[in-house]
Amino acid sequence: MSVVTQVTKQLAAHRSGHRVISVYLDLDPDRFATAPARASQIRSLIDDAHKHLESTDGLDHEEVISLRSDLERVDAYLGSDEPPFQGARALAVFCCSRDDLFEVFQLPRTTEARVMIEPTPYIEPLVVATADRRWAVILVSRRIARLLTGTPSTISEHERFDDDVRGHHSQGGPSQANYQRSVEKDTDDHLRRAAEEVYRCWQRERFDRLAVGGPEEIASRLEKLLHPDIGGCLVDGRVDVDVATANEEHVRSALQGLAQEDEERLERDALDGLAAGIGSGGRAVGGPSDTIEALNERRVATLVLEPGFDQPAARCPACGLLVLEVGGVCPIDGTELEQVDHLREAAVEAAVAQDAEVIVVSHYPDLGPVRGVGALLRF
Repeated sequence: MSVVTQVTKQLAAHRSGHRVISVYLDLDPDRFATAPARASQIRSLIDDAHKHLESTDGLDHEEVISLRSDLERVDAYLGSDEPPFQGARALAVFCCSRDDLFEVFQLPRTTEARVMIEPTPYIEPLVVATADRRWAVILVSRRIARLLTGTPSTISEHERFDDDVRGHHSQGGPSQANYQRSVEKDTDDHLRRAAEEVYRCWQRERFDRLAVGGPEEIASRLEKLLHPDIGGCLVDGRVDVDVATANEEHVRSALQGLAQEDEERLERDALDGLAAGIGSGGRAVGGPSDTIEALNERRVATLVLEPGFDQPAARCPACGLLVLEVGGVCPIDGTELEQVDHLREAAVEAAVAQDAEVIVVSHYPDLGPVRGVGALLRF
């Protein structure tokens, strides 16, 4: 389990009763690449948060003072040299001084800028943004091998090596054949070294997808040398860049098409599994009521959501039970239910707490008939 996943689970389970400030800063390079643009966004977010805080009912004086201080702390942090802006597409900050909580995450994809002041950390954008599969890209020619790793938008060079592989000549005769066999052996040794490095990288980092770039003959030869353990990671298609001269941005751009195809395939597989399971009465449910019931029973393997799915609900502060009807008492322990403004967030928190995958479907309309939400089940 990655450090981000561990901390995300801790945030999902955070139930101290003290309100938490959750800040999402959009770092889209087309709009917020400069310090003045980021500063303007930060100022707007903090100002809106102060207005929201002052208009929120039900807060005692001590909590208001604490939250004002927390907002000032977040404001000072984001305006300093400390935030890890470089290489991020967004930043998430969670702060609650009464619980000694201050966590910062770099996000590999852009997200809507917002500040939430809620009884629990607002983790749904964090979970969605960090759900990108981890990729490795191996670029190979007869002499050069370059290995890059990361998410599609943040992939960076991990290792490069150039082997001394002799070139072709055209003298003819027996010496030509012998020389050519020697050249091909050198090439095979070079590709074998590249394949071994890919496998060592997978053992260290456990990437989810592997893409190959380079001349087709060389790329195909490399694929045959890859360790069987990573065969399932290999994607169809090539990363179409110049092996010797492409920079990281060129590779990211060339990888986007493959990554989008993979994302669409992931969504399609989940939706097909959902339809088959619901249709047969098997391991799938659709609609808010059945999905929340499955989350409460900790049966969910994959939570599937439309981008716009949300509605009010309620939750038991004692046992965590989610119910769709606002108000009343918990049917399990009789505790008065607390209102949840965003069922989407509460469902994602429950999914993370039971190690379920979360997929937001953005390429297909299939979830409409089940009101935007469903789940694939473990049992």
